[in-house]
Amino acid sequence: MHLRYVNKLGIPKDIELTGEPLSIGRSREADIPLLDDKVSRVHCGIRLSDGEFYLKDLKSRNGVFVNGQRVDDTAKLKVGDRIQIGSTVFVLETATDKEDAQKALGNVQNEMDGGKGYTTILKEIVEDITPEAAPEKAAPKPAAKPAIKIAHPAIKISANPKPEPAPAAEDKSGPGKIKITIKK
Repeated sequence: MHLRYVNKLGIPKDIELTGEPLSIGRSREADIPLLDDKVSRVHCGIRLSDGEFYLKDLKSRNGVFVNGQRVDDTAKLKVGDRIQIGSTVFVLETATDKEDAQKALGNVQNEMDGGKGYTTILKEIVEDITPEAAPEKAAPKPAAKPAIKIAHPAIKISANPKPEPAPAAEDKSGPGKIKITIKK
């Protein structure tokens, strides 16, 4: 079993409940210290007894609430219970996300070892997630747009230009120069 909550800094926390008693309070010595003025130094405790977890209010000033009901002394906890201490809400759950992910990866690895391919497994996962939908009519494809040709001027580059009529006196063309002709 695990207690999940979000601390004052906005960081999700996951505390594993074991056979050891667990204290919750404002004190630094508490197993789960809460930075909250509404929480007593040692507000409450959680302990395992006869295979069940129990929450005990340790005479806190503002009380402890399980699923909205104030706990007078002791309350038996079950999976899904919401425990409110000050402004912090804890949820009692059976497994952590990390444990769930490890279990899922182990299942995928076993299926791959059994001969299934990654693509087949992924397809099965997607089919499990997406609800069965009635087959829909295929939407008609839009008509293809006509191809538009854009005329670009052709550029001709020649290394040895053809001799032209005698240029004016200012023209300094000669061997080794490149002439570019643009044709439309």
